[in-house]
Amino acid sequence: MSEQRGARMRAGTMGSRIGRSLCRAGQLAVIVLLAAGRPEPAAAAADFQIVWVVIGEAAASAGQEPMGVGRHLFMAADLADFALKRITISQVEVEPVVTHLAVGERFCLDSLRLMAYGPDRSLVKRAPVSVSVRQDYRDGMGLERSKRNICMTPTVAGEYPIRFTSLVPAADGSTRGAQIFVRVHDGGTPP
Repeated sequence: MSEQRGARMRAGTMGSRIGRSLCRAGQLAVIVLLAAGRPEPAAAAADFQIVWVVIGEAAASAGQEPMGVGRHLFMAADLADFALKRITISQVEVEPVVTHLAVGERFCLDSLRLMAYGPDRSLVKRAPVSVSVRQDYRDGMGLERSKRNICMTPTVAGEYPIRFTSLVPAADGSTRGAQIFVRVHDGGTPP
């Protein structure tokens, strides 16, 4: 009698395990069916891509010297000269990091202070740096580029990031950079 009871208990335990497995499989099937009707977040995000475009170049300042900024400041020979001298850039800094403007107010990049540092934290004079902006923000920035400067007169309020990326690599072969933000507001005092 006890053998029959033990066999029934084992069968009952096995049956409940199978039932739980089927229940989990059913829940998984429902989740898969619900998810199949919706696009995955990664697939939806794949349609949007941030594109950065180079709008000019800058030459790092040394000490209190103003930085040079504009279009076509450097030739390939200038970049090769840094490589031949085994100069590397380990850090790029730009000051101020945040600039506040009103819509229609003009701002030029030569008013910034750009520093490039070597591995020993010494300033690298006239280190070549590319200047980039987001493609989707370019029209609202009201960019004006010349050989001597890059200026903007924003027509739309918002926050506009500007990237400065060293054209001379670091010791590990990667590039270093810095980013600033131009915050544009609709008149009055900045937020």
